[in-house]
Amino acid sequence: MKGLIYREFYLSRKPAAYMLLSYVLFTGMIAMVIISTYAGNLAKDANAAETREYIYSQMYIYIGLIGFIGAVYGHNDLIEKDYKSKWQLYSYTLPVNEKKIIASKFIVRGSLLFAGFLLAVLGEVILSSAAKKPFSISHFKNILLIILLYGPICIGDIPLMLKMKTQAKAAAVALSVGAPLMAAAMYGVYKFVKFCIIEGRRLYPDLDSDAAMTKAAMPYITKWRDIALVIAPFFFVAVIAICYFWAVKELKRRRY
Repeated sequence: MKGLIYREFYLSRKPAAYMLLSYVLFTGMIAMVIISTYAGNLAKDANAAETREYIYSQMYIYIGLIGFIGAVYGHNDLIEKDYKSKWQLYSYTLPVNEKKIIASKFIVRGSLLFAGFLLAVLGEVILSSAAKKPFSISHFKNILLIILLYGPICIGDIPLMLKMKTQAKAAAVALSVGAPLMAAAMYGVYKFVKFCIIEGRRLYPDLDSDAAMTKAAMPYITKWRDIALVIAPFFFVAVIAICYFWAVKELKRRRY
């Protein structure tokens, strides 16, 4: 099984290196822009403080996404490559059962997700240091929630790819299921924003519309996030268990 784990890591090394390079360049660029708002050309701008606060409050999410998505990118299409190269067929002759083969894939995928999480947290540390702010627990909670929601999607890709064989078919199935859910989520966001605009005008008439809406929305967002952080770990574990048994079942079918 150690050999299987090493193989999965080895075949994912190049995309992981490209991701790490992109992460370093993007994080460094954003950190330099933040520093420039008080020690560079941007410090001359009258709105330098607002610019620094805006960049710090937003960019940590994009840095986190680079870590989350980039870390598993090279591993996502490995099952399709195994199928096309006939490795999947060869693996049935190995002196290991299907459970160990699937376990190796889950271990690697989980390790890559954890590495992405660490990169996201590191990005927050770098940006907070550049902005001369303490490490944000609120930002950390947001990063943790994102990985707990994004992780099951990445884990679910393993049994789905074993069933569909190709990324194109798997993407088509995912879109057919995800599109209605995304549409419903977007509609919910639209209604929530509309509600917050009205509440912001009522509660904070002295503020501009964007600031009033944000201030009205934050108590709801914070409360829902904290509730989600309690539920998400159980959801994460349940999805992993379901996907593991589904993946083992698909591998035992030995369709080639």
